[in-house]
Amino acid sequence: MKSVVPKSTLGSEFDDFLFTPLGEDQNGLPLSVVSLFGRMNLDPWQEAGNLTALSAEAAAKRLALCLDTLTDPTLREANSKATVLRLLALLPRRVTSAVQTPVVGAGAVAAPDPRARIRTIFFIASAIALVASQLLTAHRYAPTQPGVVPGPVVQTVPAQTLPAPPGR
Repeated sequence: MKSVVPKSTLGSEFDDFLFTPLGEDQNGLPLSVVSLFGRMNLDPWQEAGNLTALSAEAAAKRLALCLDTLTDPTLREANSKATVLRLLALLPRRVTSAVQTPVVGAGAVAAPDPRARIRTIFFIASAIALVASQLLTAHRYAPTQPGVVPGPVVQTVPAQTLPAPPGR
């Protein structure tokens, strides 16, 4: 099965479409567009982006084909032209490239992605923890005197003289 984590840069603009309920299956579990695409081993966000890029007629045919894969009879009955059009209306509108691309000056900097910051902080913290554990391990097993390799510790007990037996 493919990963359910979106690999694309598509985001929450598809939430209204993807999380629209389609009904309940035979087991009483709710089914939404995102779970429909998941059952088909499709990346939901990528598929929503693909539907947005298609013409209205092609997107309607593609979504209707996806809904036709439902095996539950009550959910299959809900697959009507009205349902397909209602779902497609929830997709974001396409905007022409002239409006999408803002004009920026030469010194403009793109806003940082908060997820990238979190990943960077996590990476740095992991590296620090790894180095610290290596230093602690090296310090724990380091020789006590420079140049002296510790060997087995042998204790010597001073010899004792036993008292002479009585009567001799």
